[in-house]
Amino acid sequence: MEIVFLGGAKEVGASCVLIKAGGKNILIDSGIRMKEDKLPNLQVLRELGGVDVCLISHAHLDHIGSLPLIAREYPHIFFYTNQPTKDLIKVLLYDSLRIMEIAEDEIPIYAEKNVEDLLDRTLTYGFNYTFEPVEGIRVTFFPAGHILGASMIFIQTQEGSILYTGDFSADKQLTVDKASVPKIRPDIVICESTYGDRLHTNRSFEEERLFNTIYEVISQGGKVLIPAFAIGRAQEVILILRNYMKKRKVSFNIFIDGMVREVIKVYRNNPTYLSLRYYKRVLKGEEIFLADNINVVSDKKQREEIISSSDPCVIISSSGMLTGGPSVFYAEKIVQSPNALIAITGYQDEEAPGRKLLELAELSESEKKIDLNGKEYEVKCRVEKYGLSAHSDRDKILGFLSTLRPRTVIFAHGSEEAISQISDMAVKELDANIVVPQNGEVNIISIERPRKQLSFFNVKTLNNQELLNEENLKLLWQYLVENKQESNHITAEHAILIWNGKKFIEKDEINRVFELLKKSVYFEQNPKKPYLFRILSAQEVEERLKPKPMEQNRMRELAFEMFNEYGLYKVGMDIENKVVTFYFHFPQVAKRLEEQFKEFEKLTLWKVDINPNINLTYASEYVKNFLKDYNVKLLKFSYNPVINAIVIRIKEKFEQMKNLSEKFLEETGVNLIFDVEENKQEENITLQKNKMEQNKALLLIDLYFENEKDKIYKKSIKEGGKYIELSFVTPFVGEKYKDKLVQLSEKTGWDIRVSQTINQVEMINILNEILSKYNIEIQKNPSIYPTTREVRIKLSEGVDEDVLKKISKEFFERTGFYLKV
Repeated sequence: MEIVFLGGAKEVGASCVLIKAGGKNILIDSGIRMKEDKLPNLQVLRELGGVDVCLISHAHLDHIGSLPLIAREYPHIFFYTNQPTKDLIKVLLYDSLRIMEIAEDEIPIYAEKNVEDLLDRTLTYGFNYTFEPVEGIRVTFFPAGHILGASMIFIQTQEGSILYTGDFSADKQLTVDKASVPKIRPDIVICESTYGDRLHTNRSFEEERLFNTIYEVISQGGKVLIPAFAIGRAQEVILILRNYMKKRKVSFNIFIDGMVREVIKVYRNNPTYLSLRYYKRVLKGEEIFLADNINVVSDKKQREEIISSSDPCVIISSSGMLTGGPSVFYAEKIVQSPNALIAITGYQDEEAPGRKLLELAELSESEKKIDLNGKEYEVKCRVEKYGLSAHSDRDKILGFLSTLRPRTVIFAHGSEEAISQISDMAVKELDANIVVPQNGEVNIISIERPRKQLSFFNVKTLNNQELLNEENLKLLWQYLVENKQESNHITAEHAILIWNGKKFIEKDEINRVFELLKKSVYFEQNPKKPYLFRILSAQEVEERLKPKPMEQNRMRELAFEMFNEYGLYKVGMDIENKVVTFYFHFPQVAKRLEEQFKEFEKLTLWKVDINPNINLTYASEYVKNFLKDYNVKLLKFSYNPVINAIVIRIKEKFEQMKNLSEKFLEETGVNLIFDVEENKQEENITLQKNKMEQNKALLLIDLYFENEKDKIYKKSIKEGGKYIELSFVTPFVGEKYKDKLVQLSEKTGWDIRVSQTINQVEMINILNEILSKYNIEIQKNPSIYPTTREVRIKLSEGVDEDVLKKISKEFFERTGFYLKV
């Protein structure tokens, strides 16, 4: 692989890189310098075999200024970028044509026909989509921050992969989101180094400092000039001032001049490439730039009226370096005013008037002079610099590179000092070959084993002649799913290209398909990157096409309408998972309502769950009313969940006990047991005559269970010595030792029984002990339901199904309870 810089090595300007790989010549950018020697070395390009394809990172003149010459020289090639960059290229190059035509000392380097030809052959692709501009070469644009549409360009060839960062910003701006580290594994990174020798100050601090200084000058009746790059910086400054005026509840006039006016239209027309905050506002129909007291300067007459007026105001105008445009006209007047401010907010080329203005700060008053439009002016105004850079600083660049871990890093697009400093640090901090190229030098890079990439998005076009619409959008989705593109992202441009193979797409058509995708059930708009649409899986589409669950209040009303007569007294809801829990006075009744529950689930699309606990307060009153006609006096009421029985102690037995128990079971699903006191006094249980002394009996029990894995937690002598009760963690564990207990009874002469109580504390201890073996945590204490022999838990994170089976099995063996996750 060969990489040749035709411009942009050890300098900021005329960025132009040729990559020879895979038998193709790939050109990235072709800009100009803001000085006499404008052009990259295009003669070397011809000598190296010309160009097969040209990729464009973003629309600043130092990256696109000589593209019309490439279009003229190589009429067979296509140019690739995204839609906002193409729109901005049109604005910039036509403005450059106009300036060249009116400049007396400059010969135009290209004609309008060359610009038209360039735009006609420029194809647009959105971010995060891999396409093949020429055979064997795959290209993906990733968001670079910096300005609207700015892209990092990822190129994959058989000889290895290259990421060209272009100009990128790792800090969030108002108009565009920051660059994010793409999920790629480049072999080579060609990295910008504009600020490779410095660190940026805090952005919020700089924004506030800018506004405070401006407001101070305005309050004193002065004027403020902010020379700003028409693309990016001007829009940022407008939003900063708007936001602070609103926050501070103050107002002053702001005038927008130069190419800024046309650029704002491009920003408005490409809202999906804006930051999420302003994308949403544009969708609502808000005017995000030209509102409040922000006015557009329409002609030279208005310009002169503004500058001659005594009214204070802020003027935002291109160019940002004071190399041309209306900003120079304003600067000629404002530099002479002691009550004025020129606020520099962006990068200044070494030879630019803006840079010279900043350097004057260190000189005496008599030496503060500057040349503007060939005339010298004494500088009396304040000149301040503010750090609103749209480039990453040294630490952010190094952090970005350390995350990508390329094998080779090539530093360009920076001054010699900036590149020298960052390359020295990179040698120490990065495990990579560091290359500092010269313009015109051929850099040969051999990659023995190119790094494998995670995934590609590459499907053939359908060449369908029908217009993509609501009816056939499903066919496009099915085609993408068949090609295993679920969860990949697509843009409106890609959808059209794949559907009918069209490469030249009208903007109205793109907007129409964008709206189509946004409303579709087959695609999901990315909330953070609204220009992207995720291709949904068949399962997700099926889920979307399902009727939506009933609104929760209406669902609750329906639940009581259908189940109130069966004792429903409370409804609980898991809104996230659409599960409704029914609380019945006697939940066993619910077993008879399976058909009704199915009907309810069908009507509401909520899953029904039943709380297994009975309502003890209600049950106590129910029993009293149930027995009131039989003159039965209740001495004691209790509920045993293990045997699902209400036990009531009464004074004496009566004839209808058996029939009443059967009737109660039928009505409630709960057993009713009568514990008759007189039976206890006349108990005729035959006790063995030779009872073992109780302490010896308890000791023998310990010996019998000495080697058993289940523990007896308590041994009790009950009812004055009538029997011994053994407490296990649950009675279900005790049932396992039924035969052993019979043997013990014969040996000791004691009646030995298993306690029907549950040791809930010990159950939880056993559960935690089992879970800890697998390093599993639960979100809160388990819920124990004795009636259904269930313990329900909620895990902090997902657990393998096989592991869950092992845990559930061990828990059941040790407690006799089922574990439900």
